[in-house]
Amino acid sequence: MKKSKLILAVLITAAILFLTACSTTIAVKTLVPAKVDVSGYKTIAVRSTKDETRWILPIFWNSDFPFDYSVNSRYMGYLRISSRLDFNVSSRITEAASSTIYKAINTGFFTVLEPKLTDSLVAVGEYGGNVRAELMNKNVDALLTTKIADIYYDEKIVQEYGFSATDSVTGQKYTPLYFYAVQRYALTFFYTLTDVENNVIIASGTFTSGTKEERTLLGKTKNAAGDFEPSSYSYIPSASSLFSNLIKEFSDSFREELSPHYKTVYFDFMRNKPEVKSLKKAYEALDNEKWDTALQLFADEYARSSHIPSGYNAAILYFATGKTETALAIANELYTKHGSTDGLELYNYLKRLSASEEAANKQINSTEKSGASSSGGDLVGL
Repeated sequence: MKKSKLILAVLITAAILFLTACSTTIAVKTLVPAKVDVSGYKTIAVRSTKDETRWILPIFWNSDFPFDYSVNSRYMGYLRISSRLDFNVSSRITEAASSTIYKAINTGFFTVLEPKLTDSLVAVGEYGGNVRAELMNKNVDALLTTKIADIYYDEKIVQEYGFSATDSVTGQKYTPLYFYAVQRYALTFFYTLTDVENNVIIASGTFTSGTKEERTLLGKTKNAAGDFEPSSYSYIPSASSLFSNLIKEFSDSFREELSPHYKTVYFDFMRNKPEVKSLKKAYEALDNEKWDTALQLFADEYARSSHIPSGYNAAILYFATGKTETALAIANELYTKHGSTDGLELYNYLKRLSASEEAANKQINSTEKSGASSSGGDLVGL
């Protein structure tokens, strides 16, 4: 068996595996397609992320945290700290982005070339005058190019009022002042996925983080006299570490956009109402994760008495064990024959999940590239 088919077989088998969240809930892994139609693209090359913002060395690098206008000058001497904008932050951000994006879309459903290899192929192609030919010689179907379109970072020390307190020595009421190092930051990515053979753009898009804020307590006033008490803080994060952690939050966005992948959905089992005493063993089997036993007991009771909770629970377990058609048939019957609106909701939900898995498998197995019928121009970024 070829490696790609072996991987696919293992992953499809994994789709029917499930976990338990608690005795009345089951978590089921289901396969979902990429939002972008990646049908037919078996090998994707990922270029290193570029920073096109020219945000290499902002003017306040290697300086002190600036003070907000709110800070009382009396305390400034206690609060002087170095800027957390570290040197080469731009290159550190792009390295973190390249690694994160590569790992995000490398879900096992197609071959993904890492950024360093892709960059070398592009460099060889540029030297030889034909990047497209070089990529096609390496059987690359699509090229993923990413760039940082916008970066925002600001830092300052601020002063804020706390709640009224009582001086432990004088008994006098006072309002303490709190001093924080505040770092605000944001990042925007732009990506382009290009069909190498047909020389057209398959998809492009933008992901933005919105503005995030990190606050570190530096100290406060500890009595009515306004004496300063430093905080026991141990670490104010660097700008590059904040951005690197932020970039990891984009991982799911890139995965959902560009790669078939698994997601976990949750089902709640229906309680034993109206109660059937003989089902006690079925619910005990759920508690003990004996799925086959529980399924058989619920299915037998539904066949014997048309007990709606038994049919509902059996349908869930049939779906969880990969018997989708049987699950749909039971859920549909719960509504059409027995008038259960819960059965109708379950049927519609299972239909959506089934359609999603079918679409994902089409993307994985298709040999026809979605960009084959398009017309376009040059490869982006080359």
